[in-house]
Amino acid sequence: MNKLEANVSLFIITFFAAIQYPFLLGVPDTVSHFAFLCITNLIGFLLMLAVFVSELFRVDKKQILQSLVLSLELFGFNVLLLLGSSVGATVSACVLSAYFVFMPLLSFLLFDVKSDRMTLCAIGVVLAGLMLMMCDNLAGLRDIHFLFLVIGDVFFALYILTVGKYSAGSNPSILAMGQMLFTCLIALVFWLGESAIRKTVPSLPADSAFWGSAIFIGFFIRGLYTIVQMYAQRYVSPLNTSLIFSTEIIITMLMSPVLALLFRTQPESITPLRLSGAIVMVAGILLADPSVTGALKGRLGHEKP
Repeated sequence: MNKLEANVSLFIITFFAAIQYPFLLGVPDTVSHFAFLCITNLIGFLLMLAVFVSELFRVDKKQILQSLVLSLELFGFNVLLLLGSSVGATVSACVLSAYFVFMPLLSFLLFDVKSDRMTLCAIGVVLAGLMLMMCDNLAGLRDIHFLFLVIGDVFFALYILTVGKYSAGSNPSILAMGQMLFTCLIALVFWLGESAIRKTVPSLPADSAFWGSAIFIGFFIRGLYTIVQMYAQRYVSPLNTSLIFSTEIIITMLMSPVLALLFRTQPESITPLRLSGAIVMVAGILLADPSVTGALKGRLGHEKP
């Protein structure tokens, strides 16, 4: 995999992330969030195990510990995502796309990495685009679930940074399998604990909507998304990865009519303001790419008299 293929791969998995919200909304309120996390991560783990079973012979203590750290970060994010996704697909995608705002500060605090002026400028441009796209949904910001999504942003920003650090020196397939296995086990413990508190017997849901959501999330988000991200981030920086992921809201908006038809829900309107926000976001993402800014500077310098 080269840098171009890595960027394309990240855009492809961003597409799957963008269309996951109708599936999350399809999870019945009667089903435990921990049960959903346990089952979907088990599906993802079994998928990875079937493909990369030979890699298990290369596992070591360092990669086991790294997988545990990643699973704790992702578990926190997924719980907050499930708690906050009821605010709607557009608001959820907008808020979750803004997690890159926390990355410069976390990079500096955890890894002593300072962001350059161009990077901060690009972040500002992308954030401005997100705000334009959120103008029609400002009422959603007063919902308590909005706070869950913001906290989830911090967890995911930390996760992206950690993946970038770990994947460079470890086996991505082992990290992916370990992460899903640990997340499954952690969710199982919480599921059993929740059942004990409520004095209920943990059982597999029979709802067809649940299993449709679980299979999609388990296969495309837990399985495919995770392994592609682990490999792609060897060639793409954490910040550029996060900016690519921020296009999720654009894809969510453009796919809304199709998803509304499939799930028989009300499509979200594509207004001129939202389209303007999408254009601004793309401009900010391009601004963050060193090859684009380098070419632009070279062209401007060449045109000077």
